[in-house]
Amino acid sequence: MSAERLAILSHSESFYSTRRLLEAARAVGLAASLIDPVRVTLSASGGPGPLFQDGAPLAAPELLVPRIGARLTGWGLALVQGLVDAGSFSAAQAQAIGRAQDKLATTQRLAAAGLPVVPTVAVREPAHADRALEALGGAPVVVKLREGSQGRQVLLARNDGEARRLIGSLTARGQAVLVQPLVEAARGRDLRVLVIGGEPQAAVWRVAAAGEFRSNLHLGGRAEAAELNAEAGELARRAARAMDLPLCGVDLLPSGDRLRVLEVNASPGLEGVEAATGRDLAREVVLWLRAALRAHRAGQASDHALWSRSSGGSA
Repeated sequence: MSAERLAILSHSESFYSTRRLLEAARAVGLAASLIDPVRVTLSASGGPGPLFQDGAPLAAPELLVPRIGARLTGWGLALVQGLVDAGSFSAAQAQAIGRAQDKLATTQRLAAAGLPVVPTVAVREPAHADRALEALGGAPVVVKLREGSQGRQVLLARNDGEARRLIGSLTARGQAVLVQPLVEAARGRDLRVLVIGGEPQAAVWRVAAAGEFRSNLHLGGRAEAAELNAEAGELARRAARAMDLPLCGVDLLPSGDRLRVLEVNASPGLEGVEAATGRDLAREVVLWLRAALRAHRAGQASDHALWSRSSGGSA
């Protein structure tokens, strides 16, 4: 019997998380490969053999881990759906990934689920900047585009005039922006919780570099091991459920005496959390997904199988 196939939908194997997942899959006996979205063509009308990579037919792998950057969101989501339609068992569904990459949709969904979120005002017209500032009590505020990752297009306005200029510049391009108060209590750090199979598994503090308010590791921030306490674990669990993402990174922001949910990342990076905790979390992801597929084949609905963290286990 041939080995089950796992594919990572990612632009490059040089990315740490992509490389680690491929290594972990091969270590437990899976046939692992990369599917590069920019090298794939898709027959949108379906039929046999709807996918091609570099002109050759692309067989849908049994297991799929989508890791889609903001630059390829629309195309990447179409490929996820195409692979699922062709028979792949995916760690995340296209609709859920797309929703998580929209910061406004994420905030709305989290708030509707009763989760504590950062106060947020969405603005699409420059003339509405004052309304947003009034609602939030004035600057300093953080202004961000609806879509973006790794801290890109997230800007700090330290006074109302600067906020008006930023909001005016971004909305003049026809883009809606989100305006949020700068949470001073966070002191340039947030808590990233890695969720696997719907259950919180590890946590790290992401600490901003000197002179930077954004804690993203790609912007020079660092990761420090953190205790995964009951409050953080429960918020991460509920946020993952609300976003329908059994595999995700949930970012929590200290705010006074409580934590608030800032964002939910559908393609959580593993580098910082593995380095800070010393755990082989790539292996945990692979074992969870493989066991979820087997549970699904044994009769469980795919949704139930993906949300069962007990499906982890040994190789």
